[in-house]
Amino acid sequence: MNCSNCGTYNNPQSKFCIKCGNTLNTDNLNQAHELNQNVNSQQNYQQPAQPQMQQPINNVQTTQAVNINTSPLNYLMYLIAILIKPFQCFKEEEGKLNNGKTSIILTLIVTVVMTLSNLIQTILSTVRVASYSWTDGYTYSWQWDNLKNIKWLEVIGKNFLIYAGIILAITIVFYLGSLVVKKQLSFIKSLSISATSVIPAVCGAMILSPILGMIWSPLSMVFTIIGLVYSLIIMYEFMNNELSLEKDKKIYFNLVCFGILIIAGYYAYMKLLMSSVTGGLDNILDLFK
Repeated sequence: MNCSNCGTYNNPQSKFCIKCGNTLNTDNLNQAHELNQNVNSQQNYQQPAQPQMQQPINNVQTTQAVNINTSPLNYLMYLIAILIKPFQCFKEEEGKLNNGKTSIILTLIVTVVMTLSNLIQTILSTVRVASYSWTDGYTYSWQWDNLKNIKWLEVIGKNFLIYAGIILAITIVFYLGSLVVKKQLSFIKSLSISATSVIPAVCGAMILSPILGMIWSPLSMVFTIIGLVYSLIIMYEFMNNELSLEKDKKIYFNLVCFGILIIAGYYAYMKLLMSSVTGGLDNILDLFK
């Protein structure tokens, strides 16, 4: 505070000037009041500017978050990426795969790919006829007239239901198993994992295996085994990552789940095999009537 008499600077709490002894009460109050007004006016001037600078940033961040969460899944890129970096790809798209619509569409796409792959195999095995001679060994010829013997609707519809049933069976077994061990596993998430885990088996056993088998038959078995093992590893890792089981409990849980799937798959396969054999025998008996 400056003294109004001599101009000497004094402590704001001082009542008298240290030089001339002039009373400073009135001066102190007037200067303090002016100082408070200056401070308040500066604060009132600066405060409106802060929300204006922050508001656009918050809007941008919110908009970006909404776009990321609601953007649709690129199914083709997902099918390819799951073969190269399965765990990283699944984690990046995990939020979208929790959505029921996305999970169902992914399951339908995988099922359709499996059905088409089986249909192509059926066509090739029907029109590519092998014949054997002592001199030339096995020779193959293409007989396209055999296509009329294929029951298209039965082959497509039956295989579609079988493959959809396989994915659904995997989902149900692991979902019910999670309830038994008292772990929360979403049915939709389990369906996404089941559909994702069969992708390597589809590529190896149903796409690459028939093509490479035409070049060299042992390659067919090799790629079938590779595809199935790859699928089992992915299923094991993804399911256990969701359930977070530990030590012996994780081993017993997967042993029971995979055991149930193997037994159910063997039983279903034998039923289909026996029905096809019985149907073939009936056709042979009809020829002699």
